[in-house]
Amino acid sequence: MVCDKNTSMKFKVIVGKIEDYGKVDKFIEEVFDQFDVKLEDEIIVKPNFLKFDDPMNGCITHPSIIKAVVKVLKDWGIKPIIAEGGFRKNAADECFSAFKLKEIAECVNLNKEEFIKVEVNGKSLKNVPIAKTAFKSLNKPFVSLPKMKVHGLTKVTLGIKNNMGFLKKPAMYMHFKIHQKLVDLLKLFNPALTLIDGVIGGTSSEMRTKPIKHGVMVASNNVIAADAVAASLMGFNVKEIEHIKLAAHQYKVDLNLIVNENIEELKIDYSLSFLSRGLGLLGT
Repeated sequence: MVCDKNTSMKFKVIVGKIEDYGKVDKFIEEVFDQFDVKLEDEIIVKPNFLKFDDPMNGCITHPSIIKAVVKVLKDWGIKPIIAEGGFRKNAADECFSAFKLKEIAECVNLNKEEFIKVEVNGKSLKNVPIAKTAFKSLNKPFVSLPKMKVHGLTKVTLGIKNNMGFLKKPAMYMHFKIHQKLVDLLKLFNPALTLIDGVIGGTSSEMRTKPIKHGVMVASNNVIAADAVAASLMGFNVKEIEHIKLAAHQYKVDLNLIVNENIEELKIDYSLSFLSRGLGLLGT
C-alpha cells in the first residue's frame, strides 16, 4: 500500500507498506519517478551506519535500500558516493566491506577525512567541523537514508539527525541544546530526498536496538515532513519531539497537515529503555 499525502505545492510524503527487504526496489523506483528532485551529476548517498551490525537488528540502514538507490541514480546517469562516519572510527568501512557496497559505488568513511570548520551562525550552533567529502552535500542536494529507530536524547533518530554523520566525532558538543542544534544544522545539510528505512525498525535505544518488524518506508522531498510522518508511525506525538517541532516552525511545515488519520493502521508503538528516557533530559 502506498499513501500519498500532498501537504503543499512544494513537497509531499509517500508511505509504503513493504513486508520485507526483497521488495524495496520497486518502491524506491516509484519514489524517484514520483518526485521531481533536482540532482547533480555527482551526489552523496548518506545511510545510517552507527556501528557495524547485522542489518536485521534494526540499528543501521539495510544495504538493500542503499543498493536500490544507487541503481536508480546510476540509471539516471548520476554518480553516487556512499558516505558515512559511524560512532566508531572504522564502523563505516566495516559496513562498506561486509555489504559489498564498494563493488557498486565509491564509498567514503568520513571519520578518516580531513575536517574543516564551517560557520553555521544558527541559534545555538555557531560553527561545526565537517568532513571534506561532506562539502559535496553542503547546501547541495543529497539523498539521506536514515533508519527508523529511537534515540535517548531526541526520542527518534531519523532524517534530521542523520546529518550528524557528516560531523567530526565525538560530537558531544551537539548534546547540549541538541534539538535546536539539529535544526541549525539544516542550514548546511538539507537532503533533496529522504527515504527512511522502517521495514525493520529499532526500539529500546539507538545503539543496542531491539528489532521490530514494522514493514514501512517513508519518503519525502522534505526531511522535516518525512521525520514527522515517521515519528507518528512510531507511535510518538510528533509535537512533543522538540527538534521536529522547532524545524517545522522555522521552515513553515504544518505538522497538522502532514500527520493524519490515514496512517493510523500502520502505527506501531516504539519504546525507549528506562535509561534512554533518562538520557533524554540531558539534551534540553
